[in-house]
Amino acid sequence: MNIVIFSQTFPLYPTDGTAHFMYDFARGLSETGHTVFVLVPFHPDLKSNLFEGIHVVPFRYITPDSLHLLGYGRTVANDQKIPWFVYLLTPLYLLCGAIALLRLVHEERIDIINAHWIVPNGFCAAIVSRITGIPLVITLPGTDVYLAQTNPLARFMSRVAITWAREIVSNSPQRKKHVGVVIATAGRMVAKKGFEILHSIYPEIEIITNLPIDKFRRKLLTVDIFVAPSIRDKNGNLDDASLVVLEAMAAGCAVVVSDLPGYRMMIKNGKNGILFPPHDTKAMARAIECLRASGTLRQKMGTNARKTVASKYTHLKIAAAYLKIFKTYEIYTH
Repeated sequence: MNIVIFSQTFPLYPTDGTAHFMYDFARGLSETGHTVFVLVPFHPDLKSNLFEGIHVVPFRYITPDSLHLLGYGRTVANDQKIPWFVYLLTPLYLLCGAIALLRLVHEERIDIINAHWIVPNGFCAAIVSRITGIPLVITLPGTDVYLAQTNPLARFMSRVAITWAREIVSNSPQRKKHVGVVIATAGRMVAKKGFEILHSIYPEIEIITNLPIDKFRRKLLTVDIFVAPSIRDKNGNLDDASLVVLEAMAAGCAVVVSDLPGYRMMIKNGKNGILFPPHDTKAMARAIECLRASGTLRQKMGTNARKTVASKYTHLKIAAAYLKIFKTYEIYTH
């Protein structure tokens, strides 16, 4: 089998301690009888000809060579912050990396593409896999998952990569479970929405508010799990059957909402959404984590939610229901 490993870091020479696990991994595949190519970004100190048993192929993405600053532990400062130059170099990296990978796939008759780090390499590899039909397996080492959750550009690239990859591999089930899954809620910042309850267990959750309807609906298309922790506030005001939940369902989100009478009319528990007792943070967390762990379940719930809105809650369906009521009183107007 001809295998290409697309990585953004690699030892600069066989005894270099930096990312030596990548060399060990490549050697393991090679020593079991497979032909292994390792595609990596250019580094002026890389001694690609010293690695026995594997073919290390560097690609350039900018001139002069001193501007090759991506990869090899330099892309993310302290594994958290992205330096300014990354945003300038990333488009070149993506373009040149994809071209180099495409050329390698064709010239060496590659059977499998294995991309390490879902961003940016997984995104590049996903495009090449889509073009060539060569199966893509993505490996998640760690920092890429953090970026996929916190950076909008990385989140977009990770979603593309996940969609087109055949398999996602990680040494952490938790990391694999979290990658690329966007959780959000929406509405006015009022007590009855229950945002404080949600924020107590998911402090990083995004609250979508104060957007024009067109931007709001586009935003919902990027959300995987939509949570509505509606409650009755201390003054007795109840948030039930909020229209924002129907908007989320129409966008194909898997919805998790409080078990209240109005929501029960919209949601069949376990079919087109999940209901949980109001104020029950443990039940809410279980529902969210269940959906976060299963892409198949999220897709099923989201598809059924969209069908529910299409069959019962479009503007024409609502108008027809109102007209049925209005017409019962038509006799009194003539």
